[in-house]
Amino acid sequence: MDPERRRLIAFTPAPGAPMPKFRYEFPPRTAHFVQAPSSQAVVRYIRRTFPHNYDEVLATLVQIPRWPEFWKDLDEHGRPRPRDME
Repeated sequence: MDPERRRLIAFTPAPGAPMPKFRYEFPPRTAHFVQAPSSQAVVRYIRRTFPHNYDEVLATLVQIPRWPEFWKDLDEHGRPRPRDME
């Protein structure tokens, strides 16, 4: 098995376990939110997405405990899920 794939499998959370949430900024003061199995996965994403200035973007990367209040998590019927289900 490919070593990179083996690493990704190792960082995959258990089924039903919540994945960590992260926030980064680019351009400055423009927040973006992402959910990933690990911070390493987010770093790889940022390096691919911003190859010319990934170091500036990585400096703003933080893990957040939950989505911001304006964020809506929908169920399969398109209805917002209650916050306590996270």
